[in-house]
Amino acid sequence: MTEGLRLLLLLFALIGFGGAGASLAVARYRRLEDGARDLGMLGVAGMLLTFGVLCTAVAAGLAGILAFGGVVVWASYALMGQHIGLFRIEVGRPPSAEEEETEQSRRAD
Repeated sequence: MTEGLRLLLLLFALIGFGGAGASLAVARYRRLEDGARDLGMLGVAGMLLTFGVLCTAVAAGLAGILAFGGVVVWASYALMGQHIGLFRIEVGRPPSAEEEETEQSRRAD
């Protein structure tokens, strides 16, 4: 197998794993908003995950599935979840003691 073919398979796997992570985030968001499972979106996530697993297994072997696929699914889930408002990822310095006390008093009220 040539390196070009491996790269192409990993590119296809990237698309599959990325779509699977995004689909899982959307399914979880709909579960929290509506209270019902979105089986269609979970089915899409399963098909894309299977496609990514097959492409990665051929290109990089079984270890590549966790090493490549796990990271891509996690990153895609995190990016999509933040984009649709499922959760918020904050970066920066940790809050000072004063800011933390103010935040806790606001939550208590």
